[in-house]
Amino acid sequence: MGLKDLYLVKRPTAFGGYEWSRDKTIFSFVGAPFDSTSTFKPGSRFAPDYLRVYSRSLELFSPRSGVDMEEIGVYDEGDVAVFHGDSLKTIEAIETVVKDLISEGRIPIVVGGEHTVTLGPVRALPRDIGVVVLDAHMDLRDEYMGNKFSHACVSKRIADLLGPGSVLLVGVRAYTKEELRVAAKSGVDYVTSLEFRREGRRAVAGKILRFMDNHKHIYLSIDIDVLDPSFAPGTGTPEPDGIATWDLLDLLYDVVDERVSGFDVVEINPLADPSGVTSMLGAKIVFEVASYIYSKRFRDKKSRR
Repeated sequence: MGLKDLYLVKRPTAFGGYEWSRDKTIFSFVGAPFDSTSTFKPGSRFAPDYLRVYSRSLELFSPRSGVDMEEIGVYDEGDVAVFHGDSLKTIEAIETVVKDLISEGRIPIVVGGEHTVTLGPVRALPRDIGVVVLDAHMDLRDEYMGNKFSHACVSKRIADLLGPGSVLLVGVRAYTKEELRVAAKSGVDYVTSLEFRREGRRAVAGKILRFMDNHKHIYLSIDIDVLDPSFAPGTGTPEPDGIATWDLLDLLYDVVDERVSGFDVVEINPLADPSGVTSMLGAKIVFEVASYIYSKRFRDKKSRR
């Protein structure tokens, strides 16, 4: 029994609809149902359970990676017992859980909850890490409504922790002039959604890969609002002028490789999307990215021998 077990609560429905054998998969699904700093539409705390429900209706063969995730599996560790109203204690609990999982050689998949939860896994990983954040917002405020651990500050906290050149923002289109100044001062590079469309996916993938080449480990944070609201309406802070679902999945397939040590999917708000399409999409992203990691870590290596 590790420290993580003090913070994890099993849920009645497992991600994917049934329990894969833990010793036969390296992937661990961890729910982080925290949304105490949400600034527009709270409700992302319900996302882990909604993704569990909607994941049951998905086919698990990935046409991009050629990996059948039904054969590989994602073990559902349960939800972190978060501290509503206390961001820092929640971040510390998630950090403890993820640190234990990494020590066991597992790849954590953290599902929020709001974007603040990303600080937990980032703090758990080695410091020689680069963080690629796919998000509509820069989240580079030093504080928001008196709180330095708000979802509006998460990229700033990551940059403060890891230093210049450690964070790359992709798909951003909502920010203030002050955040642009902070990005320049903190060494945070970024690609806007406008640049994405004008320069094309392959150019953006090249920029991400060059960023990744400067780091031994990579962590991916996927805020669902990087997508245009027409594709993902179920989010707390929707922002028009985003990217398309297929562009996101194609981009992730282009850049994910064996350096990716974990990832998260955050800011899905099921209460803002009665159709469930955004929760379905979130579950799809989890399976797809896990399949890309598996493909690049294991199958592709074998095929090159």
